[in-house]
Amino acid sequence: MTRPVVVAGLTGRMAGVIGRAVLDAPDLTLAARLSLRPGRGGDGPDGEFPGVPVVHRLADLPVADPVVVDFTAEEATAGLLEQARAVPCALVVGTSGLGDRHRRLLAEVGERRPVVVAANFSLTLLAVTRFLRELAAQADDSWDAGVTDLHFAGKRDRPSATAGHLAAAWQGSRPGAPAPEIASFRLGDALSEHRVVAAGSGEHLEVLHRMADRRAFLPGVLRAIRYAAEAGPGVRSLEDVVGAPAPGPR
Repeated sequence: MTRPVVVAGLTGRMAGVIGRAVLDAPDLTLAARLSLRPGRGGDGPDGEFPGVPVVHRLADLPVADPVVVDFTAEEATAGLLEQARAVPCALVVGTSGLGDRHRRLLAEVGERRPVVVAANFSLTLLAVTRFLRELAAQADDSWDAGVTDLHFAGKRDRPSATAGHLAAAWQGSRPGAPAPEIASFRLGDALSEHRVVAAGSGEHLEVLHRMADRRAFLPGVLRAIRYAAEAGPGVRSLEDVVGAPAPGPR
């Protein structure tokens, strides 16, 4: 028995990458694509998902209790979360630029549904985060840090959720210290690059994380889908997912 998955978004680049990965996974089924923009339909601009229905409301999904994967935009994610309060489903959310309203909705939905939300679904970035926390905890008071955030010119939110996540990882281990400054750049077609620069008395350290292909997010996304399909209610992070036993095929 396969796990039904619904991918939000019809034209987003990440939605296409995730949809193809779900089709290729033997234990997952791409049950539908979800567009919260009325009037959008069909198989997308290149017809790469023939036979996969497009729906505009969670209540119209052709399957029960799917995992809905959302890497869209802030407005669409808010609408999805509002609908998820009344429709049984699990959620995997990777939309960037979420604010206080989204966090309130995530907490409310998490009381009824399993929700996995992360600023970045790269499993490698988890190791970078752990390193930053350890470094910040061990460094003396002479140390400080900053984060640079480089994305393609069309990315709307700044700083990125990943940059905020890295800054929070540093600050969380240094109570009372100022938050690292974040410098954001939106240039050309660079997919994603984050650099953390930390320095103290007589020492300087840089950590660079660069994503050159959206498919690098897939191991984390697929693991989150399988986790959410089996989990109970609650809002979890990618760290929670990785810390749990990896579910196998049904």
